[in-house]
Amino acid sequence: MAHRICRANRRHLADINRIITGVNIGGPLDEIPDLFWFARADGHIVGCVGGEFVDDDTFIILYLAVERSHQKKHIGMDLLDHAMRYARGRGAKRFALITMYYRFNWFKRRGFGTIPRAQLPTAVRDHWMFTERRYMKCAAMIAPAQV
Repeated sequence: MAHRICRANRRHLADINRIITGVNIGGPLDEIPDLFWFARADGHIVGCVGGEFVDDDTFIILYLAVERSHQKKHIGMDLLDHAMRYARGRGAKRFALITMYYRFNWFKRRGFGTIPRAQLPTAVRDHWMFTERRYMKCAAMIAPAQV
């Protein structure tokens, strides 16, 4: 299935919130973060990913999600690759994310490793996604930029 990755803006908020809440990875967003992309397939938005720099060389992956009906079609992998390629081009040397434990093998195959929260770099450890109570049951993962 062909899909295209595009930069998201405010007009995509409703579709992105539908995806994020539909796969139960978080509550709806109030605004689209500056670094946010979506995948379009079959004429509608089917996946999304965001990210943000927490320091000059560390990029946190946020809200990687694909509609259930479009999973296992490489859309999530392409979204992740797109966000990481963008961040690498702007100097990222490290990537971090949190994920449910049943998904961490998917990220391990892409070069991420689990890490105790106490061993995370300070900028990552203090990021809201790594401190928010609802995400404390999630696995913290980190990868070098060459993945």
